[in-house]
Amino acid sequence: MAAAQTSNQGLADHAAKDARRVVYAEFARDARALADGVHQYVMAPGPDLDADTAAYTEVLDRARWSYDVVSIEGPKSVRDAAKLFIDQAIACRGKGSWHSSAVAAFNKLFALRRTDDGAQFEAVLAVEQELERIRAAALAVPKEWRGRAQAWASDAAADDARALRARWQEERDRSPDEAPRYEVVARLVALIADDGSPTALNTAVQAGYLTSQQASKIITYTMTWAEDDPLQRVLHELVPMHDALDAFVREANRVLHPEEYGEDCGES
Repeated sequence: MAAAQTSNQGLADHAAKDARRVVYAEFARDARALADGVHQYVMAPGPDLDADTAAYTEVLDRARWSYDVVSIEGPKSVRDAAKLFIDQAIACRGKGSWHSSAVAAFNKLFALRRTDDGAQFEAVLAVEQELERIRAAALAVPKEWRGRAQAWASDAAADDARALRARWQEERDRSPDEAPRYEVVARLVALIADDGSPTALNTAVQAGYLTSQQASKIITYTMTWAEDDPLQRVLHELVPMHDALDAFVREANRVLHPEEYGEDCGES
């Protein structure tokens, strides 16, 4: 009887492991599809935002359904790893969306360079030179001050040195240890202020080479993330999602093959 019970328990454990193997494999498949969907959405957004969102929602729903089955099969360690991946996929898409639109705007700018139209080429070259000046000026300003400079450039303070200095003085008094010199801030404000003289970006928009939204994305990205390449920034935002998927696969392997990890082969 003892031998029979041991044999029956072994068969039951094997059947349970086989069931888990199927469930884990199905989640891994659907999770991979979700990861690919998020990657595609943030790296190469299509012209139809609604279609992109519908495709993302479909793969997210499948992954969530597979997660529900993983939750039933367990154990907790695998369930937690699967939940972490779902959370990271959602978070990565949210974080990457803004950066992806910046990538699309920069891609449009780079594509405009490949032209036989002399006027278009000169306009794009002027934009790139202008962006380099803005980037250099932004790098001299702490990140937390760049948004302030952009806000000041959009109103009357940009045309009034006294008003601009007063705003800088007020902000400096609030955070004296982090304040850049006035001249540094004033240079950045002057480069991006719309003072009636069309900038290269405005000229490109007026010529129809870029949309106003694309120009806004480009200049905001150049200022705010002056240290980063937009493409690399998007790739960085995707790292936690891919790490979470790898962690799920490792944990599933640990549960299915505990002997390889030097663990007890009993129930986890």
